[in-house]
Amino acid sequence: MKKVFPLHGIFGILILILSEILLFKKVEPFYSWFYFFAWWSYILTIDAIIYRLKGNSLILNRTKEFFLMIPWSVFIWLIFEAANLSLENWYYINLPNSVIERWLGYAIAYGTVLPGLFETTELLESLGLYKKSKVKKIVISMEKHTVLILLGVVCLVASVLIPYYFFSLIWVGFIFLLEPFNYRFGGRSLLKDLEEGNPRKIYLLLMAGLICGLLWEFWNFWARSKWIYTVPFFEELKGFEMPVLGFLGFPPFAVQAYVMYNFISLFRFQRGWEESTYCLRLEKKTRVLTTVLTTILMVSFFILIFKLIDLKTVDSYETRLSDAYWIDPPYQKELPKVGITSLDDLLSKTRDRKERDELALRLLIPKERLIQWVEKAQIVQLKGLGIDNLQLLEGVGIHSVSALADEDPEKLYGRMRECYPGTPIPKKAKTKIWVKEARKIVRSD
Repeated sequence: MKKVFPLHGIFGILILILSEILLFKKVEPFYSWFYFFAWWSYILTIDAIIYRLKGNSLILNRTKEFFLMIPWSVFIWLIFEAANLSLENWYYINLPNSVIERWLGYAIAYGTVLPGLFETTELLESLGLYKKSKVKKIVISMEKHTVLILLGVVCLVASVLIPYYFFSLIWVGFIFLLEPFNYRFGGRSLLKDLEEGNPRKIYLLLMAGLICGLLWEFWNFWARSKWIYTVPFFEELKGFEMPVLGFLGFPPFAVQAYVMYNFISLFRFQRGWEESTYCLRLEKKTRVLTTVLTTILMVSFFILIFKLIDLKTVDSYETRLSDAYWIDPPYQKELPKVGITSLDDLLSKTRDRKERDELALRLLIPKERLIQWVEKAQIVQLKGLGIDNLQLLEGVGIHSVSALADEDPEKLYGRMRECYPGTPIPKKAKTKIWVKEARKIVRSD
């Protein structure tokens, strides 16, 4: 018997629609925090649909597991953020200036990874997808398990030590490394499924990974605070911000996340998030000391990686009007009086010559000075380029988007290295992104 549609699903749908509308109106906090609103709304909505279909869902019937999954989701994703310190495959732009707000954002965003993947997997399963799928039974010997473990180690080590060529192996390494342990110690095992000729869970995870990957990139594309990719060899052809071939990494990532969480479940007496594993060995309780030590270690890991993300992966912060050093302080105080409280406002209210002339007249400044303000604001807002990178570009003679568009990325990178010896400068891939984006803007004007 089908159940009623839960209230939290209705709430999720309404918040998702509202956040989409207010994003494009640039209303806070939806403008800066859109990604979080979108994903948590999606999770609430999908969970409600699952409950409506089969009368059992992660949030309503396995509530404790749902809330336990969130910090483990943060933990698992931070492993990949740690790897990205070497891979340098993505970076963040337009993040909040406040450390508290930024770190809270990390936790809320990363906490959606496992719930999003697993809720989507369960929805597909509830819809009966791949219900009759069968393959020839595959028996993998214990000796081959050892080979798989070694292969996993090789994949992970190669991806981190030789990232330029083997960066993609990070998205499969933990499958090979951990799945044999899940099998050997009686956990939920995909190898066991293959032995039984039942590939359904693998198919469901692969499809869920692709769906979530599309949503990750779609919602990230429109968000103010977002990530940008600098993946070797695949920088030109993109779907949203992701190189098109990069979408192939999402399906195995879903399998990998599932394997990693099942491995963690081994230390919880095989209890997991699925209906079949949620109630396993309820009589066995995790020791309080184990829980406390695990919490301390996880929080310490969170703090360490959050700090490293700030140091290495964050490329720019939200640029406030007070950060616009090229605008004299007296005028920074005057601009809000004419309805300009941010650089976005400055750009939106100076789109044509008539608007610029009127604003210059109201502020009693020369038109040329206002144009300089606008040009600086344009380049700062260009793909989240930010204040620090603007100052680096100014040092090599670039003061506007049009000047950046005329640059050759290779030569620009070379000039920056010569100009700032011993100083960290943006990767060559970033300069390519900036120049490409600048050329788009110049062509559209």
